[in-house]
Amino acid sequence: MTASAALISEIEQGLQNGAFEPVFQPIARLSDGALAGFEALARWRRGPGPLTEPSVFIEAALEKDLLGAISRSILHAATRTAAGWRTEGAPALFVTCNVAGRDLEREDFCLDVLTALSRAALPAGALKIEVTEQQVLRDPFLVSRNLEELREAGAQVVFDDFGTGFSSLSWLTRLPVDGIKFDQTMIAGIAADGAERKIVRAMIALAHDMGLYTVGEGVETEDQREILAELACDYAQGALYAMPLPEDAVRALIAALPRE
Repeated sequence: MTASAALISEIEQGLQNGAFEPVFQPIARLSDGALAGFEALARWRRGPGPLTEPSVFIEAALEKDLLGAISRSILHAATRTAAGWRTEGAPALFVTCNVAGRDLEREDFCLDVLTALSRAALPAGALKIEVTEQQVLRDPFLVSRNLEELREAGAQVVFDDFGTGFSSLSWLTRLPVDGIKFDQTMIAGIAADGAERKIVRAMIALAHDMGLYTVGEGVETEDQREILAELACDYAQGALYAMPLPEDAVRALIAALPRE
């Protein structure tokens, strides 16, 4: 369905006014339950009241090629926020950001990411960039080159939505990645001890054998968390820990962390 001109105009105005901002979902280390970092997710401050979810603006942004501008805005804001975590006594926390598929094909993609890190005074090692198979398929050579350049600068790359594509395994040997994130549809079924658990178990073992870390997304129950921990998954995120949080709630969470 074609987006309305009014909605597209609103999005463009929102970009000019800095109305797109990140919220942050905690990512926990499964070995000890400690807070490890946050995923930055885009929201739109469209007006008074709750922030607007991506489901409202994502299709219109894609239609008019505005998604890249939104993701770049979130990247710059998230790196500034993550730099603040370090001054608040949490230097080990990382931030994970998503990028638009077309941005991954831009010649200046890495320059833009490194500029965001430089302006925020955030070390590259504190940033993880998430990519999906669908994004890579458009131009695998250029995307791989850009990701390798990013990794050489010190940032990390996470293969997102793992388990939903047709050739995910082959991409692990072709893409410069540091970790994989299991899609929440895979995690939803692991408590039943069926095919999903067997697949996740095998994929965790394979990832570790390749030197990659693993993340379970969409963890909603204690059973899911316990099973992922038993399977030696490295990280988890989902409603069991917290829904995406605004910046002030993240600061409060960090302030409550134990200090050595």
